[in-house]
Amino acid sequence: MKPLHLKTFLSDEGFGHIVRQRAIIEALRQHVPELSILLQTGKHIDAAGRLIKGIETTRKYNNITWHKQPNGSPDVDLIKIEYAQYLKRSEDFVEQEMQEWGDFDFVISDFVYEAFPLAKKRGVPSFGVAHFTWDWFFSKLYPPPLKTEVIYRFFEMAKMADALYFPPFTPEEILRYYKVNAMEVPLILRSEINHKDSGSHDKFKIMIMDSGAGVLRPSILKALDSVREMDDVQFFVSSSMEREQENISFIDKNELMVDYINEMDLVIGRAGFNTISECIGLRTPMLLIGEAMNPEMNENILNLKKVGLGTFISLETFENDLRHYLPLFRKHEYKFIAQNMKDHEMAVNGAEVIALDILNRIG
Repeated sequence: MKPLHLKTFLSDEGFGHIVRQRAIIEALRQHVPELSILLQTGKHIDAAGRLIKGIETTRKYNNITWHKQPNGSPDVDLIKIEYAQYLKRSEDFVEQEMQEWGDFDFVISDFVYEAFPLAKKRGVPSFGVAHFTWDWFFSKLYPPPLKTEVIYRFFEMAKMADALYFPPFTPEEILRYYKVNAMEVPLILRSEINHKDSGSHDKFKIMIMDSGAGVLRPSILKALDSVREMDDVQFFVSSSMEREQENISFIDKNELMVDYINEMDLVIGRAGFNTISECIGLRTPMLLIGEAMNPEMNENILNLKKVGLGTFISLETFENDLRHYLPLFRKHEYKFIAQNMKDHEMAVNGAEVIALDILNRIG
């Protein structure tokens, strides 16, 4: 196939979208070896450049973010301020991108709305990839932080995309609203997972994962204190935790913790979509910690519990009573989840499905 030039826009939130974007780029490269890529994002540009090899990057705030309180829940007041002047900012963003446009053949966004009208103005196809949309996310907060006209502007722009790809567990409301250009795809996983060896341990192995922003760090440290006397379990945490404890092993903070999921008997962490996808793909049971007022996390937990592939632990129990909770959980609910993980038939080739659909659409 002829060489192609892609520009991809990433929002300034989390690392899961970087991993998904990497999977899609890997799949595209299987069919278009001469694919050149310019990736644009803001605060996580270094991580994106490190995780996705052979791309050019440009550091720029892509006009979409949200603000969190120390406990990880949305800070509605700051979000309201952030989007008070959004409509003008959105127009200015598209205008500036028009002036800086290169010779791109198509655009992928995950999930920067302005990418879609920009591509339409430049006469090239555009594609969105997300497991939730920001219009859905912000509309679930109370009091609503965004003006109605901003939400409608989101809708308008997203409907300009040639296709929006949504993996399993995307909220039904989103699929219904974007039914004209929505396409449901399998889970999006990396094609080549670099499975790491956690060492030889005869114990039950549990990995406790924090967010990229370190939201759970204080809670994880409390939980590790509570399980200090558990000698039948080996806990794996980031080396950034700096905790000396016999039943703790460290994973270097510069490594991807998801590379170790295949080695674990259980993963405990936030209900982020990337963690969920990796665990399902590698058939590793999950114990998920919710966040107050975070609609994405709550939706993920409800969906996983409904299909029996994970369950929920309250933050209070995780912090203060993990040593009593875990033995009972392992004896009862864990066995049910582990069996469901072993038996599930969920497809995990979403990146390949997306790549082929994009290449078919752009001819």
